[in-house]
Amino acid sequence: MANASISIHNVMCPTDFSDCAASAFAESVRLARWFGAKITLLHVIPPAVPTSVDMGYLPTPAGIGEAVRKEKLEELQRFVAANDHHGVTVETLCREGDAPHEIRAAVRETGADLVVMGTHGRSGLGRLVLGSVTEALLTDAPVPVLTVHRDVAGGKGLFRQVLCAADASEWSAGTIAFAIEIAAEDALHLTVLNVIEDLPETRAWAQGHYAMREVESFHEDLERAAIAELQKLIPDEARVSCRLEEHVRFGRPDREILRVAAEEGADLIVMGTHGRGALDRALFGSTVRRVVRAATCPVAVFPAGYLWPATSLVRQHTAEPIGAYRATATEGGRL
Repeated sequence: MANASISIHNVMCPTDFSDCAASAFAESVRLARWFGAKITLLHVIPPAVPTSVDMGYLPTPAGIGEAVRKEKLEELQRFVAANDHHGVTVETLCREGDAPHEIRAAVRETGADLVVMGTHGRSGLGRLVLGSVTEALLTDAPVPVLTVHRDVAGGKGLFRQVLCAADASEWSAGTIAFAIEIAAEDALHLTVLNVIEDLPETRAWAQGHYAMREVESFHEDLERAAIAELQKLIPDEARVSCRLEEHVRFGRPDREILRVAAEEGADLIVMGTHGRGALDRALFGSTVRRVVRAATCPVAVFPAGYLWPATSLVRQHTAEPIGAYRATATEGGRL
């Protein structure tokens, strides 16, 4: 275990026993070892028995429900035994109901600090569709959620190359602080990325009214302004533990986030949710959803309004959208 500056005591890992869930459990074990935490392994049983498309769902009889619960608890124990967790305490929990609701409730009841989930899962009648549950949970997660792709295998240390997708608004302060603290654990490099959405129709309009050189100059001005605003959010002491850089890209947010992650070999992407209006939440949520689905490395999603102990490291600052283009926060948002 490292000398952790982030306090993580309990990692919640919902499972549907699929291969992707096993990858998420392996990542939970890796994190638990690093932070000296325990793991709460949770399985949620659907509240009804699916019959057919026409009949819909029938309530589960009490006797059958108890038998199913016992079966799932035994399956949880087999799942734990079949996956390496040496040196880590693993507690199992089985609940019945709507999976995202039950996960949120279990997080609050157990005091979990972090949820680790797979982005794909086992589908079919009576099975928890893990990917859909993960996306639903991100809508209103009570704590940060780390999503794990089935093919991801943890490397040495914690995370060495961290990419934080952020804008320069007050909503990004907690997300950037979280990324800084994660990077301070073991990272060599942290990139804070702001993607300014360069809409094709806006670019076409600009090129129709201005010379290309003026358009390029306008972009350069936007980039300088965006970097200046990001720097206001990041204290100088954050640059001590690893190399920290601010980057600005133009384009569709999810594509640019994934492109930069690939270019830099990121082994963690950090994003956040916002507390803005419905349209912004939909746009940000779409970005989060696309990145979580397509990323080949884990993605940590930091919920809006969540008070992580380390958020005091980041300066509180509110920035207006930069220039005539809409500065799109690439942190995602409520789905």
